[in-house]
Amino acid sequence: MAVILKQHGQHHHGALRRALLDAVAEIVLEKGPDAVSLRECARRAGVSHSAAAPHFGDKRGLLTAFATERSARLAAAMRDAVAALPEGADAKARLYATGQGYIAFARQNPAHFRMMFRTDQVDTTDPEWRAAVNASWRPLQVAMDAVAMGADARAMRARLVFAWSAVHGFCTLRAEGASGSLLRPEAQAEEVAADMLALLVEACG
Repeated sequence: MAVILKQHGQHHHGALRRALLDAVAEIVLEKGPDAVSLRECARRAGVSHSAAAPHFGDKRGLLTAFATERSARLAAAMRDAVAALPEGADAKARLYATGQGYIAFARQNPAHFRMMFRTDQVDTTDPEWRAAVNASWRPLQVAMDAVAMGADARAMRARLVFAWSAVHGFCTLRAEGASGSLLRPEAQAEEVAADMLALLVEACG
């Protein structure tokens, strides 16, 4: 969504923060995260660099806030996919839907998806970022707990890492276009995603 430029001084505190993060989203889509700067985001939001600086401090702070927000949206996408299931859906269907939500988020936001995991660009000591990243695991944890009831801690950890690695790896290959003909055309990629999720659910169950 395009940022609507405003005259200096016309942003409320929350609105300015939103406008700056929307500007990051635009720049990442257009040119990638390396092109993001606090000054350019301020320009797009219609404010001075000095007005923008107190919100995020510098580029790393800006990208950290952006990645934090996107992590929360990723978790929401997984929860929403599960919530859309028919009433009474079983545990395997909920795990499958959780994976669908992850894949759908990455497909709709490939540039943002890649940016979220650029730990060289964000402050990994930031408590809000760390909390959001940890929370983004929660939908998978909930779904896996229901599928693999009774699994001990080591077996559960292996299932979680396996599931996340498979789905995240698929999304990364797709987002970076590094999969050659395996995930092309788009209809084939969708078929591969469905088959992969089905295999994953059976393996974890």
